[in-house]
Amino acid sequence: MPTARVMPDWSMRLHYGHNDPYRYYGGAIGLFDRIEVSGQFTEVTTLPGFADAPEYGNYKDRAAGIRMVLSKEDDFWPQIAVGAFDATGTALFGQRYLVGSKRFGSFDITLGLGQGTLAGEYVKDTLAAEGVGDNDAAFSFLLSNPHRPMRPFGGVEYHPRPNLTLSAEYSPLELNNMFGYRNHSKNVLKKDESRWPINLGIKYRWNNQFYTQLALMRGNNIAGSIGITLPLSPEGMLPWKKTVVKAPGEKIRWQAYTAVNETLAQLVATRLDQAGYSDVSTTVADNAIWVELVNTVHLSDSRAFGHIASILETMLPPRINMLYLNLTRQGMIMQSLRASRSDLHSFMTSAMDRDGFLTFADLTTDDNLHWQKFQDGENTSPTYHFPKHRFSYSINPRLRTFLNNKSGFFKFKGVVKARGDYKLWRGARFSGEYELTMLNEWEDITFSAYEDNATRTDVADYERNSKPRLAMLAFDQHLQLPYQIRARFSTGLFESAYAGFGGELFRYFADGRWGIGLESEAVRKRNIEDNFRLREDRNQWFKTGFVNLYGQLLPQIGLEAGLKVGRFLAGDPGFRLELRRSFKYFTLGAWLTKTDTEMFKAAKNRAATEQKGVYIKVPLAIFKDHDGRGFFNYVITSFTRDPGQLVRQPSSIFPMDPWSSAVQTKQHLEEMRVY
Repeated sequence: MPTARVMPDWSMRLHYGHNDPYRYYGGAIGLFDRIEVSGQFTEVTTLPGFADAPEYGNYKDRAAGIRMVLSKEDDFWPQIAVGAFDATGTALFGQRYLVGSKRFGSFDITLGLGQGTLAGEYVKDTLAAEGVGDNDAAFSFLLSNPHRPMRPFGGVEYHPRPNLTLSAEYSPLELNNMFGYRNHSKNVLKKDESRWPINLGIKYRWNNQFYTQLALMRGNNIAGSIGITLPLSPEGMLPWKKTVVKAPGEKIRWQAYTAVNETLAQLVATRLDQAGYSDVSTTVADNAIWVELVNTVHLSDSRAFGHIASILETMLPPRINMLYLNLTRQGMIMQSLRASRSDLHSFMTSAMDRDGFLTFADLTTDDNLHWQKFQDGENTSPTYHFPKHRFSYSINPRLRTFLNNKSGFFKFKGVVKARGDYKLWRGARFSGEYELTMLNEWEDITFSAYEDNATRTDVADYERNSKPRLAMLAFDQHLQLPYQIRARFSTGLFESAYAGFGGELFRYFADGRWGIGLESEAVRKRNIEDNFRLREDRNQWFKTGFVNLYGQLLPQIGLEAGLKVGRFLAGDPGFRLELRRSFKYFTLGAWLTKTDTEMFKAAKNRAATEQKGVYIKVPLAIFKDHDGRGFFNYVITSFTRDPGQLVRQPSSIFPMDPWSSAVQTKQHLEEMRVY
């Protein structure tokens, strides 16, 4: 039974449980200390998934849930929450509830009112009687009449020790009226043989992460589960070591002290390149220095600013009293910090707080004003570009999963992806990706394209191919246009399925707080067997066109949104709304795409007016003992359909990296001190 308790902000739980005839695989994430979002697969051991595909195994249902705290507990009042389960999907286990929990010493008491399965309903039948189809079942139940049948539930937990919990609860479920017990088909299902509606349980937490539970359900069934809880923090496995800035030798410091401006620019650029930064450019005036580079060292741009300032402090002669530090990407300045050496020193040594520092310093996405001020200095040297490392590469494993297919619940393709980038000139590069398949279960998948000119439902045709494949070979050019407009043009092989052209214009406002832009692609399908051929239907072009809107809704907690409005790959008009929270270098996001599907022929595509998905982005630094770049991404989308589809590009201006805006850097400016 649900309680009013939610997980702490930015923490995750993964669990497996068994309560005959159900097996549960799921997870949950806590947000803001007020919201808990969960997802779960429920395996029903009394039912086959598909009568004509025994290899699939038991029936499996996916569901999502949310619980939201309305009021926090205090000395007199309980914590009150509302929640729903199976809020998207089939609504086989749909429930809504209002619940309150109050702590009294070692006891935690919960009382609530529930609807749906919590009120003994078989929700799917109820909705069918109301004329609601399978595609709309869960959402229709979530928004249905609040006066539908309801029942009370409740329980008590006793905590004799911090790591031990004993519990008892009253359950209003009618198991004979639940999917998996109810005889609603030709299959012979279980019958509820329970003696009483009471569940008794014990929970033991072995450490801060791992716990186990055991329960006697309704007097006749033993159930159990195991789980792990993790705080989403980049210092996950090992504490980070602070980056040590070693002072240069006496010879280098003397050279810097006596150097003319042009020589000093070369010395500084060499030192920053040795520290791990790339694309370093420097210009020196009699009393100021201008630095441009790519942050390839730290997750946080604040940490990068602090690290760079400390390096410069060890070698710049006293005559340099103003620093201009610029972080770039694709040849364009993303953030520009202008500060005096004395103010930087005061802030870095905690003699000045964040607000005081920003009173005298200036951090912005508009570098033009800073460049004009710098050029007002005397004897400005030519810009020195450190000899570029033009070629870079990476080798990464990738796992592409297909869940809930007739051929099996979990099918995957394991590939090793080798990527290489060759920089041509400022903002221009060639990018290539070559894939080697290590293991491929997509060959068994039962899934075929819904349309003759499918945009995505032919994905299995491409992924079944286990031959080495050139996934990408593209040219990419970024330009800084007048009025702070950023531009991108791309052409080549974009992904396994598409090749063509792409372009983008975007402008940020309010130091990256929000922005607006235009984007368009024109692509054709690639041949499945031949890396360098297109499909023979030469006149079949897929074109997109969007107005892009971006906004950081609450930068102090990392909440941002992106909206695309326009034409998707198949020509279907609509929008894609994305919400995400980026906090402690993790990103959790979800999107909803809604389009007009009248143009499609297949019934499944015409019914798929909405496409949904969630994703998580995890910093690889959780496995390291130091701060470092790199992320692992995992995406879960709803069933593959052709409406609302996009084509991958070699790079994107929209939406920008959440940690590369001046607004976000200002929020976390104290990290300059702990680089």
